Amino acid sequence: MRVLERFASALWIAGSILLLGGERFAAGDGALRWVFDASGAVALLVVLGIRAAEMRGLEGGAQRAVRWAFALYLLAAVGLLLYPLSTAAVADRLGFGESSARSWRAFWSSGWMLLWWVGSLSALAADWARSGVREARNVEIGRVRAASIGAASFALAVGWVFVLNYTANERDRLWEWSRSSRPRASEATLELVAGLSFPVELVAFFPPANEVLRRIQPFLDEVSRSGNVSVEVLDQPMEPARAEEFGARSNGVLFVVRGSDRQRIDLDTDYERAKRRLGDLDRRFQEALLRVGRSRATLYLTQGHGERQQRKADDGAPGIRNARDILRLLNVSIRTLSVTDLIQDPPADAKVIAIFGPTRRFLPEETDSLRRWWGLGGSLLLFLEPGTDHGLDALLADLGIEVLEGTVLNQRYHLRRDGGLGDRRLLVTNRFGSHAVVRELSRVSTEIGFLADGASGLAPRPDAEARTNILIRPMASSWLEIDGDFERDANTESDQIPALAIASSRSTGEVESRAVVVGDVDAVADPVVIVSRFGSMSANAKLLLDAYLWLAREGDWKIPAVPGDDDPILVRTRAESIRWFVGTVFGVPALVLACGFVYTRRRRSKSIRSGAHE
Repeated sequence: MRVLERFASALWIAGSILLLGGERFAAGDGALRWVFDASGAVALLVVLGIRAAEMRGLEGGAQRAVRWAFALYLLAAVGLLLYPLSTAAVADRLGFGESSARSWRAFWSSGWMLLWWVGSLSALAADWARSGVREARNVEIGRVRAASIGAASFALAVGWVFVLNYTANERDRLWEWSRSSRPRASEATLELVAGLSFPVELVAFFPPANEVLRRIQPFLDEVSRSGNVSVEVLDQPMEPARAEEFGARSNGVLFVVRGSDRQRIDLDTDYERAKRRLGDLDRRFQEALLRVGRSRATLYLTQGHGERQQRKADDGAPGIRNARDILRLLNVSIRTLSVTDLIQDPPADAKVIAIFGPTRRFLPEETDSLRRWWGLGGSLLLFLEPGTDHGLDALLADLGIEVLEGTVLNQRYHLRRDGGLGDRRLLVTNRFGSHAVVRELSRVSTEIGFLADGASGLAPRPDAEARTNILIRPMASSWLEIDGDFERDANTESDQIPALAIASSRSTGEVESRAVVVGDVDAVADPVVIVSRFGSMSANAKLLLDAYLWLAREGDWKIPAVPGDDDPILVRTRAESIRWFVGTVFGVPALVLACGFVYTRRRRSKSIRSGAHE
């Protein structure tokens, strides 16, 4: 008899596998599916017949236990009978629309799976509890019910996770933990697009229903809604003429187009290979957008006067590599201007000439060359240091700017380095003017601050021909330190609030000369020029970018200053995702069940020992 009971339990498992396997793996083969379904149904009916016959030969508690298990088997059978209601054929026969049919199928799919799973596991647990008793007539109904209720609790816990996953899948929503597989347009990108004054076209070459295209589509939609950007998706083999026009030899590429100029972003059509590139799409799109339609401009750096870019790394002064790198992102070619070249007048292709913190004097001939070039409509970008004899006084006079004696300090608004009085030279300020160079910084002045480390004070010359605009001032209660004790002497040290940066311009006929002068070269040093992506940058980096755009007369570009949404990257591979799914569906419920089993066994052992002592 006991062998027959165990055979019936094994037969129920086999019959269920045949039925479910036939619907899952043999759905496309009518004959094979019929064999699976018929075999499974016969097996389940045989099990029900065995249990019904078994009840007639028992009485009392044993009969009630078998009846209880039989009811659970019937519950599982009802679940299987409800399966046809979840099929597309029934939904179509009832005339439901697409959305209603999806809801109908999700409801009945969850229902029949839950009934079959809970009923089967509870019935098998009841059989297991009965099989532990040598004589069937000695079976206790309480033991059987406790075992089946425990199994039902476990089944409901697991079933809840299954139903949740099934429903999420049917709702067709993309749940991603990794930014690298879910590219999104950052706030900075959307602001950059919103500020475009010219049309830009995005042309993506991807096959239809491609997974990579599906991932980047929200990014493309966000960008197109935010500004003067249109999106076109083409299949390279189906559009040979357009593909040849863009030089697209295969799918998996994105082009940023302005007029006849285009920038290419390589992705891939295979999602696993494209995954890492997708995480970098926002930054690469920003760079491509900033380059497209912009002619290659040349910025010259003077050399031969102890400029910061010529300093050795071991002299303690931070470099300006970050400043050079972000200028290159604007398609700027950076070259050096030697003393000989400068004396002979700057090259004709020079768009901007920059001087980064000279510590030795310029020759009078060099200064005169810079004055002539500026007077003819040139653009200058100067970063100076306090207490240096640079020999540029005549040039600064033409610019209408005076460098004041001393170093700007502030007792309250400064950063901390070592906690001493010297920290007062580490200025921080958000007092920006209204000039085009600092207009965006002024707009976000409550969120961002400009840093300077030992800055010269600047002031406009009242008698100059050039027009000057103060770009940045230090905070209130600043003063010019002269004697080097980092304490303000009311008798000798002025409490006037100097400027930290000034813009200068002068019109000569139809040509306008432009210049930006900053009193501290450390304002563009690597520690403070920080750009993780456009829009996520320091105020110092923003000043450098906007100063260049104004000097290069590219005012149609608006680079955002508010930090973007730089989400941390949580990379999860496919194997890791499978482990998480298996762990949540099986691991956690199994752990809870194991803890409950150990706890129950310990309590039972204690009860047996207590009874033996009594």
